[in-house]
Amino acid sequence: MNSKPLSISSEELAKTQKILEVSPMAAFQADTQGNCLFLNHQWKNISGVSIKQSLGKGWMKLIYQEDIVHINNLLQDVMAAGKEIFDFVYRIHHPLKGIRWLKVNAKFIFDEQGVISYYIGFLEDITERTLDEQALREVKEKLERSNLILDVSQELSTTGGWEFNLLTGEVFWTKQIYEIHGVTADFIPTFEGILELYDEGYAELLKAHVKAAIEQQIPYDFEFRLRTPDGIKKWGRGVGIPVMADKQVVALRGAITDITQKKEIELELIQARNIAENSAKAKTDFLSVMSHEIRTPLNGIIGIANLLKLKHTMDQEEYVRSLIFSADHLLQLINDILDLTKIESDKLELVLAEINIFELVKNIKNQFKSLAESKGIQLKSFVDDEIPQRLIADPVRLGQILNNLISNAIKFTDQGEVTIVLRLTTLTDHKAGIRFSVKDTGMGIPEELYDTVFESFKQVQQSAHRKHTGTGLGLAITQKLIELHNSQVVLNSTVGVGTEFHFEICFELATDQNSPGSFLPGPEISVYENKLKGLRILFVEDNSINVMVAKKQLEYFGTTPDCAYSGKEALKLLEHNTYDVALLDLHMPEIDGYALADLIQQQYPGIHIVIFTADIMTEVKLKLAKMHIFDILNKPFSPERMFEILYNVAKNRDILAPDSLH
Repeated sequence: MNSKPLSISSEELAKTQKILEVSPMAAFQADTQGNCLFLNHQWKNISGVSIKQSLGKGWMKLIYQEDIVHINNLLQDVMAAGKEIFDFVYRIHHPLKGIRWLKVNAKFIFDEQGVISYYIGFLEDITERTLDEQALREVKEKLERSNLILDVSQELSTTGGWEFNLLTGEVFWTKQIYEIHGVTADFIPTFEGILELYDEGYAELLKAHVKAAIEQQIPYDFEFRLRTPDGIKKWGRGVGIPVMADKQVVALRGAITDITQKKEIELELIQARNIAENSAKAKTDFLSVMSHEIRTPLNGIIGIANLLKLKHTMDQEEYVRSLIFSADHLLQLINDILDLTKIESDKLELVLAEINIFELVKNIKNQFKSLAESKGIQLKSFVDDEIPQRLIADPVRLGQILNNLISNAIKFTDQGEVTIVLRLTTLTDHKAGIRFSVKDTGMGIPEELYDTVFESFKQVQQSAHRKHTGTGLGLAITQKLIELHNSQVVLNSTVGVGTEFHFEICFELATDQNSPGSFLPGPEISVYENKLKGLRILFVEDNSINVMVAKKQLEYFGTTPDCAYSGKEALKLLEHNTYDVALLDLHMPEIDGYALADLIQQQYPGIHIVIFTADIMTEVKLKLAKMHIFDILNKPFSPERMFEILYNVAKNRDILAPDSLH
């Protein structure tokens, strides 16, 4: 297509311009060089610029520079292609409205030789339409980006969305739901078809949840197990909410998450926990049985020794003392093992009482005085005078800590001294902080073995021919008991010089208002002779030695018990006699202590039950507490403890004379 400079008559131009002038749209006439020959009156409405300013090259001043280049290139391309009709869009700077988009629909006008003389066109302001399209395009891009992000997030979280249209029965799944169920994209989901993928029981559960969501208009959230068409088992979590319209549920909408990995980990943890619990139970059962089996004969040994202590010749005194010492040592070993087990299972609790720490340290020192003297070492003690005399503590556990540390110090010291020091570190209106120190001049501990000494069943020297005997439990228990007091034991030692163990405990000050009762050591056993006259006791025990020992001790207290060797014998005695106390062993054939205690509570509610057992595990005490039985006499029994329990029963029932015990 060719073009040339304008060569038509002015009459022809005027005729064309007259037609353009009456057009309701903005119209123009221009040559191929970019000169505007004519603009009708609508131009000013669109551009905001007068016709005079826009004729010639003036109109190009309104156009964005990059759009001018675009227009020129487009005209060249159109002419080269031989097109007659064409359109294009460009932007102008409106003096009042800012940027505007204009669309041109144009046509080339040819002369008789077929050469382009000029072109005419109509202008349309498409700004609003362009902005709407841009906004729509942006929304579409954002939606596509959101969908892409949602797809990625759902893939990462293995979660998909779904909708169940209750009006049409149609089920919609996102692609992740297909993947979770292990089906291809051409699978058409239906509610009935989905139920077939669920394992037995879970399909019914889903139907129940869906029914409740529709009828009660409530959401649901449950876990289920399914099997894919390929036979793969999966765990899922399904969440659904009802969609309402006109106060009716018209659809359900929700999500499904693949929780297979999480569920497998949970099941593994549950299995591991069950194994651990079974192991712990087996350990507890073993310790319970072993405690019972060892304590039962030990009860006979210690009981007989205590009876001999009441009546023996001077020549026998050393034998009796050695027998009691050996039996107590064995009992302490058993108690140490059980204490360690209780501490490790968090079942050991402090039993608080009001104490005088000066008296406590004095009594502990006196216990070890003869042992220290036999080794030729000095046992010294210093208790700060500023320490308050009334403190609240667990005297048994605090004494156990000091006993272990002092015993250990004396054991590993061959010359020199062992020193016990208590110093007041802090004092407020309600609390007192005390630093305890046990220091010796013994063999010392190498620094690399500091941690080893606190391990169970470990001692510093581990050679085949050990000089010092022991289980290695003392310091392990001591450390754990100190931790139970919210403190830490600190070890300082130099090989060949000596060792110091120290720790600090904060005690509550005892007052008349908060005191849980005083801890006082009992008097000599001889004080209790013939003090329980009139107390009627039924004693049930299947071990003949234990019967003999306990019966002798009870007779010393002034009461003659009726003895039964089984639950059946006890029931016969109960039919024909009246008793104040039933002293029952737990482990007996046919009718055990639990069953017998329950029968007595039901049929003879006036009898006070005391359990006489070698089973001292916490579970036993909890079981008895549920039966409202709280008096327990442990084997090997302490005569003092036996008397204390029975005396309280007799006193509460006004059986004893007022002057029976002062």
